[in-house]
Amino acid sequence: MKAIIIGAGKVGFSIAQLLSDENHDVVVIEQDEERAQLVDQVLDVQVINGSGASWKVLESAGVRHANMVVAVTEIDELNMIACLLAKQYGVKTTVARVRNTEYVETPQFSPESLLGIDMIINPERVTALEIAKIVANPEALNVEYYSQGQVQMVELLVEEKSPLAGVRINTLDSSKYVIVAITRKNRTIVPSGSDSIYAGDHIYVVANTHDMPEVLRSIGIKRHRVENVIILGGGRTGCYIAQILEKKRLPLNIKIIEKDPKRAREVSHLVKNTLVINGDGSDLELLESENVGQADIYIAVSNDDKLNLLSSLIARNLGVPKTIAKVKRSDIMPLMQQVGVDVVFSPRLLTAGAILKYIRRGDIISVTVLGEEHAEMIELVVQPKSIAADKELSKIRFPRGSVLGAIVREDAVIIPTGKSIIRAGDKLMVFTLPTSIHKVEKLFINGGKH
Repeated sequence: MKAIIIGAGKVGFSIAQLLSDENHDVVVIEQDEERAQLVDQVLDVQVINGSGASWKVLESAGVRHANMVVAVTEIDELNMIACLLAKQYGVKTTVARVRNTEYVETPQFSPESLLGIDMIINPERVTALEIAKIVANPEALNVEYYSQGQVQMVELLVEEKSPLAGVRINTLDSSKYVIVAITRKNRTIVPSGSDSIYAGDHIYVVANTHDMPEVLRSIGIKRHRVENVIILGGGRTGCYIAQILEKKRLPLNIKIIEKDPKRAREVSHLVKNTLVINGDGSDLELLESENVGQADIYIAVSNDDKLNLLSSLIARNLGVPKTIAKVKRSDIMPLMQQVGVDVVFSPRLLTAGAILKYIRRGDIISVTVLGEEHAEMIELVVQPKSIAADKELSKIRFPRGSVLGAIVREDAVIIPTGKSIIRAGDKLMVFTLPTSIHKVEKLFINGGKH
């Protein structure tokens, strides 16, 4: 597949890196000469210094033979023009990152159908949707759904007093779930039964969505009811979070703290049941007067990374049990978690992950990119002539660094054992490290095509 990536910022770089690692033909167009040189030195891709909205530049990038154009510069209009031009050249799939709500919030038609672009992605909305999932599942650090919501994966922190701390995986009664991965000191491990779980580990648990509450209880995770939510920052992300939570009709008390008085007034007209307060999120007196310590979740999504960190730590000090912060710089995410922020999101990384989910081809239904090592949770369909079709799981030589989390057959969710038989047409949720992705695909999809 030939892909053209326009914009080599964090999002463009991540997408180019992952597609290049999968041996696709990737061309990156970047206007900033210094950034273009950096990408050229680091990635095994062709780099063109120029504007993605120029037909000459697109032609020199080989747009006539491209299968996909992904435009993720900081300029909405450039992204949209580049995708519209690409469509004129017959490019099958176009993706544009668009932030301005005036472009993406059309009353009667979807913005994609109106503009003729296959996927329009808004980083603030993507971030808000992820945060809303955490509010609905407050015991988790991350939540993902597969197979139309039938299968759920949660990321959990193993605390010092957890009954899981120090326990070997093969001693657990895991008939209803699979621990597909452990993240320990920023390293991702695909565990075997003989591996142990330690305090401080992040574990990824896959189960039938219906069974997940029971699974969490069985491993000592208590579910907390969320009633009071405080959001710092009334920008697009904060406003989206409040609107999404309002639509869920959960019994929530939501407050937004916004420093700019004009923006605070604007937001108060955009939300229905949310209280908007004009104030400074770093002001301890204000936070105390607004009873921030009584909140169940504190969400810091201002445009200032330092303010998000500082206010989250103040909230934690006032007694808030769960803090969530948005950061632009993904390199400081581990540091923020180390100093006590429970969940940290980078809109750029979330956007890259959402685009990758959309652009993956063939029998792979969806992809979730996890952790710094770019491990992937792949949802795929088993092909009739693949190597693994009609074989017992224990008889399949599963690639090292990968594990099967769940099987969906028709409407039934099967938590696999060694005796489970893989059937053609099954949907599989497979967790895999980057080095094993091609082997997994060969095993379940294209093994019979060679």
